[in-house]
Amino acid sequence: MKLLYVIRTVLLLSILFTAITAKAQQNDDLINILQKKNVITQKEADSLRADQAIKEQARKDKENQHGITIGSRALQISGLIQTEYEGFEKTSGVNTFLLHRARLDVKGDINDNWNYEVYTEFAGTTKLLDAYTTYKIADYLKFTAGQFKVPFSLESLIADSQLEFIDRSQVVNALAGRSTDVIGNQNGRDIGIQINGSFAKIDDHYLFDYTLGVFNGAGYDVTTDNNNHKDIVGRFTVHPIKNLDISGDFYDGQGNYGTPAKNYLRNRGGFDARYVIGGLSLTAEYDKGTDGVIKRDGWYGQAAYFVIPKRLQLAAKYDTYDPNQATANVRTNYYTGGINYFFNNWAKFTIDYIDRREPVTQIPNNIFEAQLQLTF
Repeated sequence: MKLLYVIRTVLLLSILFTAITAKAQQNDDLINILQKKNVITQKEADSLRADQAIKEQARKDKENQHGITIGSRALQISGLIQTEYEGFEKTSGVNTFLLHRARLDVKGDINDNWNYEVYTEFAGTTKLLDAYTTYKIADYLKFTAGQFKVPFSLESLIADSQLEFIDRSQVVNALAGRSTDVIGNQNGRDIGIQINGSFAKIDDHYLFDYTLGVFNGAGYDVTTDNNNHKDIVGRFTVHPIKNLDISGDFYDGQGNYGTPAKNYLRNRGGFDARYVIGGLSLTAEYDKGTDGVIKRDGWYGQAAYFVIPKRLQLAAKYDTYDPNQATANVRTNYYTGGINYFFNNWAKFTIDYIDRREPVTQIPNNIFEAQLQLTF
């Protein structure tokens, strides 16, 4: 009996050591196997899982000690600061430092079903970017209402702090409610409602994601719509294998713009794909749009690779855009090379050089950009 007790004790200590040093999923799998073979009891298995959960939470708290969490998960405060330098090749450009973004994010989970987010921009004119609440019935059905990102365009939906380049692509800026869209720069956001979810889980990932929304079409940080038409947006994503996302989306709407302002057709459609394997990420997106009678389209392809894992990333991008398919020789092509250096999980320094090929003018319009980013 004493020998059996010693053997069981040594075995339990070995399992505990494994739980501390191995990944959480591997630990759980190992505990399940030992339990099935009656090496450990249900009570002992539960105790090991609880001990591992406490240690894992302590590790996460240490990694995120810069964060502020008040009232458990009900109130979480974070932010983003991006300071940028722009240097222009042509003499008419003004080389300058600028505060690209300065944002404060307040969000939380009221309970397992309800969560919210209030996201504010302080650089330049103070603007409310996001203000919404989400009710989750299950992973396959969530309802969101308020002001938030319109579910169109992969690059538009990627958080500003997670972009691999300082600027978004030409076609995304023109067709996803950003800097050169006919309705003005809406930061890709609008006011409305949407449903979304994921379904058909295979192993540890879902096979499909979907989003369907109805929006004003007037943009963000406004009090009312500017016409009676409501815009419909949809996005569908398939994940045939882990870390591969293939999506298609559409936007059916009207925009109130022009001089004098009138209601014009404002439709969009597109598809995109992103694959991440190890330190390599590959992304491509094509979008087309119709504004009134003008048809536009463009696409980009990019690759980024960590030559030093989690520290030094090199990136390259080809970006082409045609602002009017009925007019010849107006397509612009951008070639971008970039370097991202990550000091840690929160601080990043980015350098981009953009070779701009613009047929309208022969004056060199290339640009050098550098940006220091801090998230907290």
